[in-house]
Amino acid sequence: MFPRKTLLVFAASAVASLGAVACGDDNESPSTTTSATTGAPGASVEFLAPKKGTTTGPTVTTKVRLSNFKLAPNDVGKAPVEGEGHLHFSMDDGKFDYPKYSGANGKLAKQLHVEGKYSPALKPTITYSNLPTGQHNLEVYLANNNHTNTGVEAKTTFIVKQVP
Repeated sequence: MFPRKTLLVFAASAVASLGAVACGDDNESPSTTTSATTGAPGASVEFLAPKKGTTTGPTVTTKVRLSNFKLAPNDVGKAPVEGEGHLHFSMDDGKFDYPKYSGANGKLAKQLHVEGKYSPALKPTITYSNLPTGQHNLEVYLANNNHTNTGVEAKTTFIVKQVP
């Protein structure tokens, strides 16, 4: 038989180990865990404007078409619900996701401390201004109400030429 003290130490270690496995990584939030089973099955998103390879001026209004996904502006920040949420637009990996470029969406990004990563949108459109000349890459992600990614996205590229 094991001494009582040894059994108590073993039992405490086993409970601690189970707790660590059940709770996951210390950096993982409960909403991240929940989102693993939440998403947008059957949903899709595609760019209507700008089309791939389009040439524009320094201001470009983008528009996307959503299928099987409901924009839920009143539920932003709440628990995820399958097939609903909002959009995250990202211009050149966030380089132009600041108020100077994405206007009100950039202001919202700043409030949410995600400026420089993406510009959140509650409508299927966003306008970027003051873009420099050259090729730009634009991505849109369908996001759950709690801002986690559903895994559904679309990408496009376009070229900005300055207007004389």
